Amino acid sequence: MHRLRLPGTHRAVAPEITWERIAPHLLRYGITRVADVTRLDNIGIPVFLAVRPGSETLAVSQGKGASPLLAKLSAVMESIELWHAEQPQLDTFTTTPASLRLPYTLADLNLRMTDEWIGRLTLPWVEARSLLDGRAVPVPLDLVRLSYSGSHFWRPRLFESSSTGLASGNTFTEACLHALYEAIERDVLAAHPSGTDPRRLTIDPDTIRDAHLRSLLGLLSEAGVDVRISCIPNRFAVPTFAAFVWSPLFPIVCAGSGSHLDPVVAVSRALTEAVQSRLTEISATRDDIPSDQDTWRDASPRPRFPTGPDAVPLDEALSGHEAVHHGMERELEDVTRRITDVTGHAPLVVRLSGPSEPFSVVRVVCPGLSFAEGRTLSA
Repeated sequence: MHRLRLPGTHRAVAPEITWERIAPHLLRYGITRVADVTRLDNIGIPVFLAVRPGSETLAVSQGKGASPLLAKLSAVMESIELWHAEQPQLDTFTTTPASLRLPYTLADLNLRMTDEWIGRLTLPWVEARSLLDGRAVPVPLDLVRLSYSGSHFWRPRLFESSSTGLASGNTFTEACLHALYEAIERDVLAAHPSGTDPRRLTIDPDTIRDAHLRSLLGLLSEAGVDVRISCIPNRFAVPTFAAFVWSPLFPIVCAGSGSHLDPVVAVSRALTEAVQSRLTEISATRDDIPSDQDTWRDASPRPRFPTGPDAVPLDEALSGHEAVHHGMERELEDVTRRITDVTGHAPLVVRLSGPSEPFSVVRVVCPGLSFAEGRTLSA
């Protein structure tokens, strides 16, 4: 499959084509407004939000990117992903886990409890497909559907659930790649949440040579923002980075992260997500921001981000993480194999979008991977 390399991301088609395809359908998904909130801050890295008042999860979704169009697409597609997860049009069946010949155990699925009686519970299931060999594998509906309202919300939660593994793309392959990279990123953060973890390698920003990354760092520097970028070694050998930003204008340390076989994409995602997180706090538009949050109470003095001899060159941090692929299919095969080799379980995918929709939305379930709910990064 053709790969279009854009600043900070890879896509199957140009963003102008993607927007032309989805713009006429926004009202179908309940999206009433799309707003540019970039200039609520002084940095200038594009951040947009999409508003969906009838949401069963988040009414406001954020998006970031190297250009306003990429940021707008990011926000809109995140909202559309949630719409599909809230009301999946899937065939379901009910039975007990013990009655199924599952290639994984329930304990591999982030159970909230591990009592033996769980195996005898009657649960709703849907059919997923293995990304390794395409065979059908049942997965619990509660790991595919996501809703904070109605009967789904009031039933006892058996599994830890989040939007991890929910992704979209111009094609099925592109969507699956986005989902797997997010699943890897969350697993890495769950294992290394602390900024004081000695396995994190602080990157010397002067050793970053990519023009796009240099432009992001330039915008941050011009805005008077302190930046720390950390490379997090992991069991998948997939470049994974965390970024932290702070400035006197908004003295809260905000964080972002990213995973991708292309380290430029991974660093870009971490930096732009940190800026997006900062604008989320400034705009205060997210439904899940605690009502008792006091930004100025939580303000911190200038953090001591490591520099000089405590930082390492980017190329040195990436040793052992090399991978080159000329097509998305080969890249998907590689990432699938890395997860399978580490966990012993193939990633499983459920298609949420229909054949008439001009894009693909998927939910990927990865037995053996973890995630931590809430904020998982600290500087």
